[in-house]
Amino acid sequence: MSEKNRLLLAAADNLAKTVNALAVISFLPKEEDIVIDTPTVHVVDIQPEILRDHSMVALVDYCSNQIIDAVLQYKILANVDSGTVVAAFPYAILIYDVESQDNSFSVGDYAHIVDPEALHSVLMLALELAHDGREGRSVGTAFIVGDIDELKRWSHQGVLNPYEGHPEEVRDVKIEENWESVKEFAQLDGVFIIDKNGIIAASGRYLDADSRDANLQSGLGGRHLATAAITKVVHAVGIVVSESGGVIRVFVGGKSVAQIRTDIKLVL
Repeated sequence: MSEKNRLLLAAADNLAKTVNALAVISFLPKEEDIVIDTPTVHVVDIQPEILRDHSMVALVDYCSNQIIDAVLQYKILANVDSGTVVAAFPYAILIYDVESQDNSFSVGDYAHIVDPEALHSVLMLALELAHDGREGRSVGTAFIVGDIDELKRWSHQGVLNPYEGHPEEVRDVKIEENWESVKEFAQLDGVFIIDKNGIIAASGRYLDADSRDANLQSGLGGRHLATAAITKVVHAVGIVVSESGGVIRVFVGGKSVAQIRTDIKLVL
């Protein structure tokens, strides 16, 4: 690590201690030869130094956008909803409030619909799919979590249900050992439907809610429209992983309530 980056990270550590920050989110190259006291999250697959010759306005705008995306992921990975973090860039150190309106999405906000632990597990799984795909290829899928009787009523099976007849312990999305099978079945057409406690009822499911009234930004495909539509008629949360670009969108009440860019990846 260069001496400049070493000094930046040390300064970020000192600032984090002063404001009692949860973590330092580092956009600097990760090196093993420097350790700081504050828990550190490294952002990989990003090159912020490409803007070093730009104006200060461009740099601040870039930093703001990147930290918003990083903090959204950090909130999911660390399962936190409040506090501050310190972000260390090659040319700036920022303090960021996890509760900022730009990051208003919180798992706990939907506890009346879905068990928070179940929703957190689905989001963690969605992040893994968005970042890693399956066997080297991008995978797009959707998870609809909520009132399972209503979800079954507003959907139908498109292929044989691989979860049919299996005990709950192998269908529980809260158990990380079950995620490999989910990643495998994510390659099927259709979506996953999951009850409010995180038990997967089916994959390869087609949604039947009318999507003609869904008011979404242009360019989103049928999976997004169908997910928006079913969350409008069923007490449920929909999480869609886009095959192109790996963006995760969360839908509640027919609307997108969060958009998580995954072209950056955090390593705790």
